[in-house]
Amino acid sequence: MKKIIGIYLLLQAAMKSVCLFLSLRSDESLLPVIVLAFCVVLIVGAVYVAAMTFMQKARLRQISRFFVLEIALTVFNITFMFFQPVEMLPSDSWVTGNLFDILVAGVILVYLTRQKYYIRAKYITDSVGPDENEMVPAGQKTRPTV
Repeated sequence: MKKIIGIYLLLQAAMKSVCLFLSLRSDESLLPVIVLAFCVVLIVGAVYVAAMTFMQKARLRQISRFFVLEIALTVFNITFMFFQPVEMLPSDSWVTGNLFDILVAGVILVYLTRQKYYIRAKYITDSVGPDENEMVPAGQKTRPTV
């Protein structure tokens, strides 16, 4: 699943960078500098986390922190642009972010936190015990049957 998240992050970074380039080249786009800076931060962060994912060095905590940062910056950009009297182009909504970005990041974040809570327990006794594939919450200890 980490590789799928890495591919998603690369696609998202490519889309945001193309739209950022189009917004900077356009004379009609009047996005504030802070929104552009946050977009660059998200692009660099997405490429970094994707690279760490493909090199097998990314941890769940690192990936989930990026998605929390993405949600926070997207909410800030949407709120900030709500109070600005600026007319936005269609490509500008990809730079600032939209509710779909928040929804996808939230779903991935929920998936990452759920994956962390369960581990597989393996019983080493010779007696017949519970199923080997039974899920046990991470905080509880398993008791082997004697």
